This record gives sequence, C-alpha cells and structure tokens, in this order.
Amino acid sequence: MPGQHQPPPHRHAPWRRPALALLLAAVAGTPARADPPLVSETADVAAAGECMLEVAADRLRARGRAPGSVQEVHGACGAGRRTELGLRLTRERAHPASWRLGADGKTRLGETEDGSTRFALAYAVAADRADGDRWRHGGLRVNGVATRTLARQLLAHVNLGWLRTENPRLHQATWSLGVEGEGALRWAADVYGDDRARPWLSGGVVWPLHEQLAASLAYARQFDAARQRQWTLALRAEFR
Repeated sequence: MPGQHQPPPHRHAPWRRPALALLLAAVAGTPARADPPLVSETADVAAAGECMLEVAADRLRARGRAPGSVQEVHGACGAGRRTELGLRLTRERAHPASWRLGADGKTRLGETEDGSTRFALAYAVAADRADGDRWRHGGLRVNGVATRTLARQLLAHVNLGWLRTENPRLHQATWSLGVEGEGALRWAADVYGDDRARPWLSGGVVWPLHEQLAASLAYARQFDAARQRQWTLALRAEFR
C-alpha cells in the first residue's frame, strides 16, 4: 500500500515524515503489499468467500538515523463481482507512536483467457492517529494493475498509480515492476517508487508452513544517499 501528529515537545527529525510516508505508501498503507514478499499489486482477486489474514513486521534503517519499525495486520476476503475488500491496521513505533487504519479493495476488470494479460483497479483510503491525538484523514490511493504470465510458473506485474497523503500533504505518481516465480518455494523481486524520490529494489522468498499457512522474508533498499534499507517478515493464513 501520512498522519497528523499532535505537536509534542520532542519533534521528529526532518527525514522521518517523508521516509515514513514512502514506507507506508509502498509497503503498508495501501493494498501495495498484497502478497508478500511481492511489493507490486497483482491483478488477481480472491474468489467470493475466500479470505486471508496476514501479520507483518518491518524494520527500516538508514545511514545516520535511528532505526524505525512498523507492524501491521491485514485481512481481506473475496466479495464477489470480481472484487476483494480488506481492512488494515498499522502501527509505527516512534515518539509519539502512530496508528493507521485503512480500508482497501481491488476489482478485476473484465474476464480474460488463460495466459493473457489481466487488469485490475486497486484502491484504498486511510485514517491516521498519533498517541494522544484524534483520528484524522490520512490519504487516498488508486492503482492500475496489469499481470501477465511470462512462462510456466513465472508472472510479471506492472502498477501505475496516484497517491495523496495528508502529512506531508503531497500528490504522488507511484509505479512498480515486479516478477514472481511460483512453485514449492515462491520468490519475488520488485523495483518501485514514486515521482518524488529515488526507487527501491526488493527481493524475497516464501516458504510454506502448512497447506494454508506460509511465512515470507523480504529485503528492500532505496537508491538514495541515506541508503535506506528495510527487512520485512510476514506470516499469512488463508481460509474460507
């Protein structure tokens, strides 16, 4: 897949707001992390009645800066009419800590034949709250998605989107290119970013723990002077 903070005696360092906005936009605050370790959204949606529950933890580091961390819980279900809907709760550990509550969805556009390019529209809205403050509108996101099968057990994904954040107040064009390999041990790699910062490169693997339970580990790095780096550990369960 911004927040309004109550002015505290301690002020965030200047880098924290843009860095957190990018982290939440690219990883947590929208439907962006639809299927870790893949960052790019896919054009596939869950069938009606099929659901998933996912918990994830992110660790963000950068040169000369204190480490940051984000935890999230995300649940989504197929709602019929080629649509899935979900809710996401995210917490950033800081001073003060901040929370994000988001509603997201995705609608597949039309029917496609096996092997052809599939299209979807993903969308999200979020509210943010700092500890001791009230909930405030956080942002909106709309994302166009295309997925294509390149070869047996190899998929490619292209995302182009628009993101509005409230803190900082920005309009951003977002994009991502991702590939994933399917099989007993699934892997994924993405390059992604927006029109205001240098891109990120990420890669990761998924390993099954049970028939409907899997864990994933991913690493991402931004091509900027601060050498921002992020580790993500996630656990995902699927059920009906």
